Amino acid sequence: TRPKYRDGPTVSRRAATGPDSVGFLSVAGEGVELEVVAPGGSRVSTTGGEGQGKIARSESSVDCPGFAAPGGNASSCTVSINLDTPPPGDYTVVARSTDRRAVVLNVGWASATQARKGAFDVRVQVAARGATSFVIIVTREGVSQRSEPRPSAR
Repeated sequence: TRPKYRDGPTVSRRAATGPDSVGFLSVAGEGVELEVVAPGGSRVSTTGGEGQGKIARSESSVDCPGFAAPGGNASSCTVSINLDTPPPGDYTVVARSTDRRAVVLNVGWASATQARKGAFDVRVQVAARGATSFVIIVTREGVSQRSEPRPSAR
């Protein structure tokens, strides 16, 4: 007997990504601005303004609980970028800050079928009004860190 496939979103996901490819990639941190640059140069940022060059099927969010309250500041803001079905390749993650800051960025991913998943932390030091970047690689098997964080001109 042959397996029967369901109609709907499952069919399009299987056709677009294959059962073994990465279904989503997420990068999150606190107190910094984040940007992810795809292999083709398209990008997504937590500061907005991507326009036509935005990575397809991507979204960014900023959550600042208590920011407007007395004593609230930007360091309490949590930022995240999510990529849905990212194609394989090298992605550059850029962290920026107005103040000198050391943070831990969380990178998480799962396969399209959720059979495989993983996460890792990257410790980043950002100079005041500076940027620090590192590269992660997306393959059919998963996501891993390709380079160490270093100051960036981006």
